[in-house]
Amino acid sequence: MKSNIQKVPPLLAGLALTVMLFAGVVSAQTPSPSPSPQKATETPTTSANTGEDAGDYTVTGTIEMGYRGLRVGGDVNKYRSDLNYKAGPRLFDSTFLMQAKDGKSSVFDNLLVTSTGWGADPNGQVRLSAENAKWYRFDASYRRLKYFRFLNNFANPNWIFSPATFSVTPNPITGEHGYNTLTKLGDFDLTILPKNEKIKINVGFSPERYGGPAFTNYHFGGNEFNFLSQQKSRANDFRVGADGKLGPIDFSVLQGFRLFRDDSFISLGPTRGINLNPAVASFTSYNRQEPARGEVDYTRLSAHTTLAKKLDITARLVHSDATSSFIYDETFAGSNINPRITGWPPTPPAATPNTVNLGQFDISGRTKRPNTLFDLGATLMATDKFRLSNTFRVETFEITGTGLFSDFFSITRGTRTDTFSSGNLDVTKITKYRKYQDTIEGDYQFSSRYSVHFGYRYGNRHIEEFFNGFNFGSNGSFSPPPARTTEESVEDNHTHAFLGGFKARPANNLTIYFDAEHGTADNVFTRIGNYNYTNIRAKTRYTPSRKLSFNAALITKNNANPSEIAGSSLQNFGVDFKSRIFSSTLDWTPNSRMALTGGYTYNWVNSDSVIDFSYLSTTNSALRGNALYFMRNHFVFLESTTQLHPRVSLFAAYRINKDNGQGDRLQNPTGSPATLISSYPMSYQSPEARLAFRIHRRLDWNVGYQYYNYSESSLISVRPQNYHAHLPYTSLRVYFGRRE
Repeated sequence: MKSNIQKVPPLLAGLALTVMLFAGVVSAQTPSPSPSPQKATETPTTSANTGEDAGDYTVTGTIEMGYRGLRVGGDVNKYRSDLNYKAGPRLFDSTFLMQAKDGKSSVFDNLLVTSTGWGADPNGQVRLSAENAKWYRFDASYRRLKYFRFLNNFANPNWIFSPATFSVTPNPITGEHGYNTLTKLGDFDLTILPKNEKIKINVGFSPERYGGPAFTNYHFGGNEFNFLSQQKSRANDFRVGADGKLGPIDFSVLQGFRLFRDDSFISLGPTRGINLNPAVASFTSYNRQEPARGEVDYTRLSAHTTLAKKLDITARLVHSDATSSFIYDETFAGSNINPRITGWPPTPPAATPNTVNLGQFDISGRTKRPNTLFDLGATLMATDKFRLSNTFRVETFEITGTGLFSDFFSITRGTRTDTFSSGNLDVTKITKYRKYQDTIEGDYQFSSRYSVHFGYRYGNRHIEEFFNGFNFGSNGSFSPPPARTTEESVEDNHTHAFLGGFKARPANNLTIYFDAEHGTADNVFTRIGNYNYTNIRAKTRYTPSRKLSFNAALITKNNANPSEIAGSSLQNFGVDFKSRIFSSTLDWTPNSRMALTGGYTYNWVNSDSVIDFSYLSTTNSALRGNALYFMRNHFVFLESTTQLHPRVSLFAAYRINKDNGQGDRLQNPTGSPATLISSYPMSYQSPEARLAFRIHRRLDWNVGYQYYNYSESSLISVRPQNYHAHLPYTSLRVYFGRRE
């Protein structure tokens, strides 16, 4: 187990002074991802009690800055993978609003800037909105997302380590996949003439940047490796369009262009595999470059009109044309690497031990994917109570991919050196897809309290696949030489679904909703039978008084993936998935100084998949069995806000997650039938408390504490990734425009 302790500096008075000098603070947002409720000491925002005069504008705003402490005991990697909150100064959130007085503005009527989560938080964002009602509206946002994920129970070799059966020990700290990356996203949109009904112009730009170190596992040459890679990609999206009205028709046009590139790479010196046996593969050097480039042109057209106030018609056409190209360049040197090339190296001598002087793979490829989607919807208001609608959709795309393969090996065994190379092995694969789908629905309103809806959906799918060329997975072939193959296939299928439901308000304070859908759904790329599914959703709201309200909802899903392809049985290789989600909340406000909210959610999942697998076998002999997954997750929360004094309020909360997983079920991987069971039994608790002091109409002081306690069952791994974390925090919030 690891531990990490970071504490709040003792000179909180100095911190408070520093924060005030930097223009202070907003309300004490909790370290949890959920937003903070409004404190009882805050004065409600109204036009009569907010705003500072600033020439032709009225200014209101808040800014909150503070400091979070942190103490983590247990598995720090698991804590960072779940939360990743750090100790240090924070900009909790801020709001700045400028509003023009009596339409006197010349530059903008409204300017709003908000931000949250900067500093010691894993995610932060800032938004800006400016508008001059006559001439323009500008919206911008920027988001920064830190992603950390290192878990020892993900893609980790067999925990049941036995040298006689499995010669690879598990990683005691983390699995074979880990990420510590940063994503930066932006959206910038300008609308010219926003209030003009005839025409308004839209221009937009969205950049995206992603990068950071990541680990990935790689099985090559007879061993398993854990490579450190450097992730690096970027994309830019440009768009321009117009919205307007031409006679009785509302229309929208958008043209976009997206450029993306990926320059991730791996560059390593001497690298041992996970299996440390010197008789298996290891590298003295390894380099991989995978540059990829792509672009997407897309066009969206839509139109809407209403005829005689009875018939509503909407049409949409979306077309995109995507192209991408890549180069895979891999070079390496090492020992005891099995090239897995049929008929090479020659024997005698034996293929191992050997020294790979140089190994190289060069693969290049290009893909083109035009895609068209068309929707046409019509709704007929037949009577004041009956409405009938129909939506027709057609989607087509064609994926054409080409590739070129070359490789080279130089292997020395003793005094003998052999070389092998293959080049200009080409391949072409084409996939053509077309689907028609039609949905008809009806709604009938018996009265203002009762209504029903019903519908039927039909789908028809046609797929053609064509392959011509060489199998790149063979790494070339020495004997027999590589052979070109040609394959063609055609598939058609049909899907049907029925849907319906009702809405009822038997009493003024009681509302009930119900929806159900049953039918079949196809798979776009997987050549397997249709999914059979039944989905049910029900919810209700009961408000016996203005101070008390109750909400409850139930969602059930039954999905079965039949074990057949194109009507041919696969000896029961099906999948059955069932889920049940029940959720409820209770809101009670006994008086103006207290508010209570509580809730309970139960998430139940059963999954059963028939699989072939190998278990602790040196011959990789296959066993037929069932892979089972279970979730039995309970979530309970209780939150309260209390005004202890006209200038002091208390927020308190307790949240509990507990998943019982598979319970006392035990897997039997060698039984008849064999069973493999997976689940994630765990317990997660998070109490929190926060005091808010209203010091002045311009200043609040907040102090709070949050605790996280995570523990998981030993069923997950030999070493549970348990941790507990203490997060005290304090902050000052400065107000602009708040009145007493």
